[in-house]
Amino acid sequence: MTQDAPAAVYEKTQQDVSELVKGHLGVVKRIVHRLPACMCSSISRDDLISAGMVGLVEAAHRYEPDRGASFVTFAYRRVRGAVIDFLRRRDSVSKSARQRMTRLRRQIREFREREGRKPSVGELAAATGLQEDTVTRLLSYERWDDMASLDSTVQDAEGSSTALAQLVPGEQSTPLQELERKELVERLTDALERLPDRQQKVLVLYYYEELYMKEIGEVLGLSESRISQLHSQALYRLSREME
Repeated sequence: MTQDAPAAVYEKTQQDVSELVKGHLGVVKRIVHRLPACMCSSISRDDLISAGMVGLVEAAHRYEPDRGASFVTFAYRRVRGAVIDFLRRRDSVSKSARQRMTRLRRQIREFREREGRKPSVGELAAATGLQEDTVTRLLSYERWDDMASLDSTVQDAEGSSTALAQLVPGEQSTPLQELERKELVERLTDALERLPDRQQKVLVLYYYEELYMKEIGEVLGLSESRISQLHSQALYRLSREME
């Protein structure tokens, strides 16, 4: 009896893991197909999906429901981190692009300290001597390059490692948090309405209709790389508006 118990627990755990993975394969595809086209030009999407699957399986093994976060939330971070790690290992962003990203970060920081706000894409282009299209592409790299930060780990006094994402509070919220969220949504709605029409359409199709960038390109008659560019421009402009 005593010897049989561990085997039963192991089989149940494996079944749970398998069900979680099979039920959330769409998370991997969604993340991969939402990568900026310029980051995937030299890498097969099938390879990226395989890397994401590794993250999904790891998430299924590590997921603990009593921490408050849903599995989709927890898995999304793990899968995203696995894909970004794969891109970094393949050096999808060239050394020169990373140098320009560092330069761009510095310009944004210095401009904010000086003017009290984020610079526009045009102001960044003028400050760095780069074309606006190049600045937009680098901003797209920047967003994805920093995306795995919550998957780094910290150690407690006993030496146990915990992903930072697991330390984020669960989905429960206080009345004050609900009020702040409502105000934030209202501000975001106002900011969205001030975006150029084409950028609004890209965000609506991407986040509300959940289309891939390639599909949005087909709807709007534009290339996938142009949609990626419009998406980055819209997000950066929103971040400035929300400040």
